[in-house]
Amino acid sequence: MKQLLALFSLGLLALAQEVVVYPGFAEVKEPVVLPPGAWVYLAGEKLSRMAPGSLRLLGVEEVERIYQGSAVLFRYQGEGPATLRYLYTGLTGEIFYTLEEGTLTLWARLRLEGEPLEAKRLTLLAGEAPLLEAPSAPKAALRAFAEGGPIPESPFGLFRYELPPRKLLPGTTEVPFLKGEVQPERLLRYQGPFRTEKLLPLERGYRFRAPFPLAPGNLEAVEGGLFLGQAFLPATPKGEAAEVWLGKDLEARLFRSVSLLSRTEKEATYRVETRLENPYPYPVTLLLSETFPEPFRLDFPTATLLPQGYRLELTLKPKEARTLTYRLTLPR
Repeated sequence: MKQLLALFSLGLLALAQEVVVYPGFAEVKEPVVLPPGAWVYLAGEKLSRMAPGSLRLLGVEEVERIYQGSAVLFRYQGEGPATLRYLYTGLTGEIFYTLEEGTLTLWARLRLEGEPLEAKRLTLLAGEAPLLEAPSAPKAALRAFAEGGPIPESPFGLFRYELPPRKLLPGTTEVPFLKGEVQPERLLRYQGPFRTEKLLPLERGYRFRAPFPLAPGNLEAVEGGLFLGQAFLPATPKGEAAEVWLGKDLEARLFRSVSLLSRTEKEATYRVETRLENPYPYPVTLLLSETFPEPFRLDFPTATLLPQGYRLELTLKPKEARTLTYRLTLPR
């Protein structure tokens, strides 16, 4: 009878698992029907990928667990329906995005080692990308889970996404599960220290309102059927502006001209002109931010002045050119 109950329990394990996937591990809950007093769980190779101390029987009062090879003997008080719960490092998850013709698609990438899992409920919790890339990510994630707090180095904590129920097979599974229409604004940016070169480098990117909460992850951009690049998309709450930067722009030009206005023994004042020519048949927004050696004085009425410099944002029409001028005083 006990053998029949054990076999029945193993059958339930394959049919009705609840799986919550974290960046470096997964929490798995499997229904079991327990005989009175004791039950042997034949974990197989799965046991080697379980976090030590995470294997539990929920719904009964455990007395002891005895590990014998790849099997675990549970002794407990009670019987009947219960839940086998463990943390499994053989299943990890992350998210990534595609942005194509104004459609932002969120994908889940799930990596499973070992036996298939049949998840009647599948949840993905995505965290900060640097944690995912760290060699000690699973241990760090397990510590965060045990402490009940957000994963370290993630300013937004964790993002929770519910995925459709599915059977997870060994290997890597990629599933699109959220889509939203966005109106990307094309950006050009120079951000850095004050420079006197005649030509300043520009980055190209997009800005759009997040149609749903965006966990940090990689994004692939396609426009007009052409691949534009991959970049990191930072964590962004729903409705806030998300920015993604795709690298150097080879078409637009940001010209710089610096002329000396006056000079004393202690300081010199310069006239600085910056000219942007938009070569594209669509509008672009210029984000300009510079820092200066201290102490400095800056006369730039159209910019937002900061303790270390300034920032400015302006939109150029198709093929439009704009010249910005400011007066800068620096010590000699």
